[in-house]
Amino acid sequence: MKTLSRSVRLGARAWRCAVDPPEQIAPADARHASAHGSVATADELASIFASTVAAAASASTTGSSSPLPPDLGAKLVVLCQAAHQQYPALAVDDRELVTVIAASARTSPSRSTPVEVYLARCRAADLALAILASRGVEPAVAELERAYRLTIDSTCRRFADGVHTADDLKRILRAKLFVAEAGRAPKLADYAGQGLLEDWLRVTAVRVFLDLGKRRRDDDVPSPRCDLALDLVTIEYRDAVAAALHDAAKQLAPGDRHLLRQHVVAGLSIDQLGAVLGIDPSAAATRITRARAQIVAFIRRQIPRRLPLDPHELEDLIDRVSSGLDVSIAQLLATAPVPR
Repeated sequence: MKTLSRSVRLGARAWRCAVDPPEQIAPADARHASAHGSVATADELASIFASTVAAAASASTTGSSSPLPPDLGAKLVVLCQAAHQQYPALAVDDRELVTVIAASARTSPSRSTPVEVYLARCRAADLALAILASRGVEPAVAELERAYRLTIDSTCRRFADGVHTADDLKRILRAKLFVAEAGRAPKLADYAGQGLLEDWLRVTAVRVFLDLGKRRRDDDVPSPRCDLALDLVTIEYRDAVAAALHDAAKQLAPGDRHLLRQHVVAGLSIDQLGAVLGIDPSAAATRITRARAQIVAFIRRQIPRRLPLDPHELEDLIDRVSSGLDVSIAQLLATAPVPR
């Protein structure tokens, strides 16, 4: 009796999985590997899915998952085939894709949904693209930005204002999507494939930009925890310090001012700044440190011209200003217009 198998066609080539008569595929095409990725059999994919779900269930306190369909392997092959067909130039790994699908099925809010229904909703091609892009695979990042450029650009234009241009917002979003922060995966890794990637990107961008606006508004509201540095000095010195801070920010080179804006206003980490601006993270850190030092040095020079302080009073004032410097910078740069 002949073993049944399924032929998976990727472009002009057919790949044999464990379900079609072997003679339907030429021997040269039956090597079960791809120049761009890794193709697996239906049985292997079913085993990976089952073991991933079982491992997640054993570590969970919410009970077991729904039963697995008898044709699970065949369904997973179809999902992997869809990913390969939509993105033939990307190195889609069937095993990795199925592992993520299984993990998402178990950990998503809809984990009680029958597996068969969950798989039917799965946007495997979108998920494969997101997996690769979230791991920094350049062709995948380029493809995602090409495919969803109009969606991303229109959302950025919608939220652009006098503080952040559309290009600023695009850089901020790019950092959030593709660059990992300490102890956290890139935001794009949150996509589970249970809806269109385009819709997920739009919603995520809106949330990032709304959060950015909220942070700016919070910076504008004085609080005991993070007041402007002016609140740390006596009231008779505030006007002089405010003027010195404003002048100091204007003295920064435009590139350094932009770097500080993205760091203290947009909240981008050093690694994210490096990735978005195309510079080494250590160089970004050095420039930020230098810019802060330049502001403090400028204030140190200006304050004696504005206030009659003895050396001890001057040092005390500089220490107070320095301790609240980032909040001061955030407020100054968040309200300063951006050259267009």
